[in-house]
Amino acid sequence: MNKKTHVDSKKKDILQAAMCLFATKGIDGISVKEIGEAAGVTDAAIYKHFKSKDAMALEVFGQYCNSYTTLIDFYRKQSGSFVSRFHQLVDEVLNMHDEDQYGLLLLSQHHELYVEASQSQNVRQPLEALTEFIEQGIQQGELPKQDVQLSGVLIIGAITRLSVSSLEGELPQQLAPLAAEVKQRLTALLRKGL
Repeated sequence: MNKKTHVDSKKKDILQAAMCLFATKGIDGISVKEIGEAAGVTDAAIYKHFKSKDAMALEVFGQYCNSYTTLIDFYRKQSGSFVSRFHQLVDEVLNMHDEDQYGLLLLSQHHELYVEASQSQNVRQPLEALTEFIEQGIQQGELPKQDVQLSGVLIIGAITRLSVSSLEGELPQQLAPLAAEVKQRLTALLRKGL
């Protein structure tokens, strides 16, 4: 194994541990030492990759924010009916949750660090992508006129709450088996309009 691969592997381990801890305990609820213990590395190894815990949190948040935004944009740009593409998006999001349940939890947090980063760095948020997707459905005549911002907030809120409820044991750990009902209810919300 070459040194570059080992360094990249350690950074990935650190990011994975940090993501899990940030998602479940919040940024302020954990220390660099706890992240190191979870990743199996020393504090010095963490500081080799990141200037601070906040810098680490921003990178983790940025990765998840970008992955969900990119996913929404992907389905917005596909051909086919809005409902078909929206259902594929919901399926994909639930599958992503089942593979990595902490990503949605992380995105549901409203730490001032994330808010500041998204405003100062012009980071495109999943909500912005989703409102554009919903607007497209309205323009194509498949959805009634509605407040796309409100609809986007409701959908993202519902999906992130599914993740929280899964972690807390109120729903099954795997959400993909609930996909048909989730899609039906979220689509009904969008079809109601104003």
